[in-house]
Amino acid sequence: MQGLIINNPRLEFLRPALERWAECLERYNQTLGDSDAPYWQGVQSNLGVLGAAAWQAELVTLQGAQTKKQRDEGERAAHCDLVIASKEETAYLQANQRWPRVGKLDLTDALQESVAQARLVGYASQLKVAALFVSPYKAGQHASPEELQDLVDDLQKHNACAIAWVFPYGYRKLHDDVGRYHPGIALLLKQA
Repeated sequence: MQGLIINNPRLEFLRPALERWAECLERYNQTLGDSDAPYWQGVQSNLGVLGAAAWQAELVTLQGAQTKKQRDEGERAAHCDLVIASKEETAYLQANQRWPRVGKLDLTDALQESVAQARLVGYASQLKVAALFVSPYKAGQHASPEELQDLVDDLQKHNACAIAWVFPYGYRKLHDDVGRYHPGIALLLKQA
């Protein structure tokens, strides 16, 4: 199960990268099997997969880019987690990750926190984007298709500019050592 919704025309140039992001996650599963997923590794691994997807979409990226922030007293150095650019547009992403429980997907505070951090990565005129990776889990047993659909419905209730999700079939029964099942990942993007 996968999908993509973009509500902000300024982020539309990211559509090919977000489509390939789902393909990259599926390819990882097909190559390395069902016992590991890149989204378990944290935000840097997720940025790496998103960056690879952007390159496949004929965009360019740079992780850990140095940027400048305009302040009243002048410029100062800033840091950006991932720059994604086409010839026409450049997005400066600041990323975070959360691991909420399936059925308890309140990401409002996390998204607001990500937006606040994204505001600090460049000039006011630049396209600054909060990227929130969401790796839900369920304790005890894997999530049913109905629970995954409810999860997608909950994701769409958040005030994000773009939402992408992928719940690969092979990962639906993926669990950690303490019995938490991790069916996939979602990405919420919001312009700062």
